Amino acid sequence: MNSVVTTNYRAEYLPGDDGIIVDLSEHADRLMAYEDISSELSEEQEQRLVNYIKSAMQMSYDRISRRYDHWKEADRAHDVYVRPDATAFREKAVIADSRAIADTVLTYLMAALTGRNPMFQLEGLNRQSRKSSAIIERLLHQQMRRTAGEARIAQHLLDSIRYGYAPTKVVWDANSRTNEIINFDPRRVFHDPRIQWGDWERMQFVIFSDYSSYDALKQTGMYPKLDKYPVLRNRLSPPSGGWDAHTWHQETGRGLSIDPAERNRRENGGSFFALGDSRIVDECWLRLAGYEVNLPQVDQLWLVASVLDENVIIRFQLNPYGRQFPVAIGGLYQDAHKSYGQSLYDLILPLHDVATWLLRSRIDNVQAALSNLIFADPSQIAMNDLIDRNPHGIVRTMPGTEPGKGIFIAQVPDVTKGHWNDIQAMGLLKQRLSAASDAQQGIPTAEGGVRTATEIQRLTQLGSQRLGVLSRIISSTSIRPMVRMMVSNIQDFFSDNGSIRIAANDSAADVAGMVDQGYLDFKLSDIQGEIDYLVVDGTLPLEPARNAETWINMLKILNETGMAMEYNAGKIVEEAIRSMGVSDLDQFKISKEQMKEGLRPSQQMMLMEKMRGASVKPNDEVQKEVEKGNLVPLKRRAEDENRQQ
Repeated sequence: MNSVVTTNYRAEYLPGDDGIIVDLSEHADRLMAYEDISSELSEEQEQRLVNYIKSAMQMSYDRISRRYDHWKEADRAHDVYVRPDATAFREKAVIADSRAIADTVLTYLMAALTGRNPMFQLEGLNRQSRKSSAIIERLLHQQMRRTAGEARIAQHLLDSIRYGYAPTKVVWDANSRTNEIINFDPRRVFHDPRIQWGDWERMQFVIFSDYSSYDALKQTGMYPKLDKYPVLRNRLSPPSGGWDAHTWHQETGRGLSIDPAERNRRENGGSFFALGDSRIVDECWLRLAGYEVNLPQVDQLWLVASVLDENVIIRFQLNPYGRQFPVAIGGLYQDAHKSYGQSLYDLILPLHDVATWLLRSRIDNVQAALSNLIFADPSQIAMNDLIDRNPHGIVRTMPGTEPGKGIFIAQVPDVTKGHWNDIQAMGLLKQRLSAASDAQQGIPTAEGGVRTATEIQRLTQLGSQRLGVLSRIISSTSIRPMVRMMVSNIQDFFSDNGSIRIAANDSAADVAGMVDQGYLDFKLSDIQGEIDYLVVDGTLPLEPARNAETWINMLKILNETGMAMEYNAGKIVEEAIRSMGVSDLDQFKISKEQMKEGLRPSQQMMLMEKMRGASVKPNDEVQKEVEKGNLVPLKRRAEDENRQQ
């Protein structure tokens, strides 16, 4: 037991056995060498770790599961969901403008965050970092294109909009030598709930829960324990209850449509194939103090552990990504004083439900009016004619009954005629909450609303400013950290020299000389080491040299000051075009062979039109430019050239 010695108001802690989660002192050497020690753990060590991970997951689940009902309703509204077995017409009536609003916000965020080429740009903050930043920037851009990075980023933003919680893994794929972005269902991620929103660096753990077959796990090559102990396949079975073991995974209509623990068999002449039989894999990334694993000489350890079927640890090693968890967590409406952020649907769902009710009550009213509630006296009319209407509309009456007697048609009042206006009012309120106006959605302004182009432009700008705040927050809290993780992975795991397809002039000046025949060849030393850089996306201002407006203004200044003759205007125009996103400009250039052939008829026509429209400066302005030395008379120029010869 530990003892406490009191000195004044301070207490000196004497180490003992208390507080040790698991004793890893005997595995210290292999652990510090980044080796997987899952096969070396004793039964007691393994069980203590499993219990710790399960306790952490349960603590997280108890908090995050409070959001599940909100997320389910958000899915219903976003998907414009109608039950497949819905028979009543009113059940199929759902207001869909919430989805349109969400798509508008997503479109804005995608344009703001990924609208540049390259998608993410690295600005070296000192001379030593510029070259490395330029190379990694292009390498990162190449990887994002190969792995459909835009689609992964879009899913990350969609989860932020829909749930207010978008956990996304950023890992290195050793086989393809590239970064991989993995989107996770928020219901299958459990982070440390003891921290406030956004304080992700203070997390003690984050757990990703997934399913996989035994064979698929072996094929990854990440779990050597499965090769050493193949008997595990037969000895272990999924937790009792199968899917029920992880109740948080039970979401009808989402993700997996079957119980992954269920064996699906196909019988054929006494033989069968067992399909499915998926296993629960909980991947826990955790941070433990040295004393918690009986390694007091170590300040803290960043570890990763994978638990199979809530029973066996099949991976346990130091975190290969250093002192960070490979996860970026996004959210739309950030609040540092809350454990979980709000989503867009948290704001607009109440209005969405009211609007849907208004629509359905309108349908009910119309159906009631069309159904014509009829009161009939069966002693005076033939009831079968009322129940089964004949095509001629004939209703027979009993002999001696006066026409019109014995029947009364009740008129249903139209009490819902104003509902459509109310629905439109709900839509306008949702637009105000989301800043997704009609103009931003590409919808013509409603009659009686904003009429002038100036007013429309002004309102659109104000809405964009509100969405711009959200994009900057998402960028700073999840997108830029995600990019920094990918940059770190490139530096840490890229094991060989490389080559990037790139145009000679489509790069920073620091690497332009390295381009040969359209390829930039680099060494590991060019991308490794300490790099001081800034991640630049669409939410941040561009470096001036990357901004097309900079080059256009330069041309304007040169022309206005009469200095255009002293600079290569063609090169400036090329840089302006490249900064607009056109990388391979050389494909449009006229070859030397074509130059020898002379101008084509179309080019001659363009030149003639240019000359015809050229303006001639008045004599007094020409004289002023001559006095300044900006213009030289042709006669004097010829004389100067003769003297030089």
